[in-house]
Amino acid sequence: MRRVFKTWLARRVHVIPRRMARLFRRVPGAVRLRQLALGSPQPGTTFAGRLRPVVYLPTWLTWAGMKQRPQYLLAELAAAGHQTFFVDPRARRESSADGVRIVPSLASVPADYPILYVHFAPVTGFFRLFREPVIVYDILDDLSIYDADEVGTPEERRVRFHHPAVMRRADLVIASSQTLIDRHRPERPDLLLVENGVDATRFASPANRPPDLPPGRPLIGYHGAIAPWFDFDLLEQVAILRPDWSFVLVGPTVGRVGHRLTRIARLHNIHHIGERPSETMPSYVQAFDVGAIWFVMDRLTEGVSPLKMFEYLAAGVPVVAPPLPACLESPLVLTAAGAHEWCRAIEQALRPSDQAPRRAAGAAASWDRRVEPVLARLDGEGLRRVPG
Repeated sequence: MRRVFKTWLARRVHVIPRRMARLFRRVPGAVRLRQLALGSPQPGTTFAGRLRPVVYLPTWLTWAGMKQRPQYLLAELAAAGHQTFFVDPRARRESSADGVRIVPSLASVPADYPILYVHFAPVTGFFRLFREPVIVYDILDDLSIYDADEVGTPEERRVRFHHPAVMRRADLVIASSQTLIDRHRPERPDLLLVENGVDATRFASPANRPPDLPPGRPLIGYHGAIAPWFDFDLLEQVAILRPDWSFVLVGPTVGRVGHRLTRIARLHNIHHIGERPSETMPSYVQAFDVGAIWFVMDRLTEGVSPLKMFEYLAAGVPVVAPPLPACLESPLVLTAAGAHEWCRAIEQALRPSDQAPRRAAGAAASWDRRVEPVLARLDGEGLRRVPG
């Protein structure tokens, strides 16, 4: 990864509008956060014993576009009975999706006794706007992703500065992989593992093959961001070794990787069809003969819990991946290092096999199950409900 993180951060789900990027550069600290909020949370009548509302504080993330872990977890908290708000200053009006209210400002959210879901440490300036908030801090990635030579704006470079304070202040800290748990346990011995998951029902439900997929078979598919951690060299080598296989990439380019993607897409059997709506992804994944995870091996990727791994499995698709810790934990995932090993692993994955174990593994990783330990921990510490 190089000096591309600002672009990656902005496009992880959607591009931040230019006016917001300028705001991030000009306005320091808590003042910037207040202006981003475009209002203040509203005090109101509270009822002791009721479930606390959940508030997602504004970051670069939007509800639209490629769905990520925060959106899925928020939807499950809403399904568990919490009134849930996703604050997005780019939203033109209030709307709702998956039981979550998407609102353009903090003026639409309750100020009293909320659960604040946080995954971007610099939002700490918002905490003081709320009355007795419960802070849930979600560590999505290794902090190396925020290193100073990787990022663009001063606020992004301050993530490491804010992180220790959030770790101390948070009532609950969760992380997406055992590797991240091990790395951060000295800071918080009570860290809770909440791996990534899958909307298992949606990915298991039969869907028609999308017409924009290449016709050749076998079809080795990848869906997700085409980003600096994507292993372009490995894919190119495998595609050259197996010219009769078709390789398809479904997802947006993130960061300055366009020239690398253009280079490998010159091969006749590599097809990048771009980003597709999140709701259509099951139809693409189900059309794959093999689901690939083309990640480089480094400190960042060694800490990931790949969403796509669970989505491939839920769709019944065989999975081939690099030997990342999270992938090595699953006996259903074939791991390989180097182009020749990848070719052999894909050949093994293409052999006829029973889909049932893979679908069962996907069902076991459903998001409603993933959120259960979060609810149990909050319940056990008396933090889910309004005090009184």
